[in-house]
Amino acid sequence: MVIDVTDDTFEKEVLGNSGVVIVDFYGTWCMPCKMMAPILEKIADENDVVLAKVDIDENDKLVREFGIMAVPTIKVFKSGVEIQTFVGMTSESDIKSAIK
Repeated sequence: MVIDVTDDTFEKEVLGNSGVVIVDFYGTWCMPCKMMAPILEKIADENDVVLAKVDIDENDKLVREFGIMAVPTIKVFKSGVEIQTFVGMTSESDIKSAIK
């Protein structure tokens, strides 16, 4: 499942989720982000996890809270706890390893 999350919905949708959530901090103008999007969607579909997308230009609070300095930044949460962070282009296998 792919959802858009915001400063207002992040806590409920990501931190309140009892499963695995992949959070994609992206920019609409970011070419590597556009290249990662289908890979992340495939991983989410194949592994029955939530992919939460955060537009960095629309969600300043989350960008500051998580110290996002570059995009794409991909964070993996399990039961509301951050367990892994990737910055930049990341291999499908690395992300799959993090969600296992």
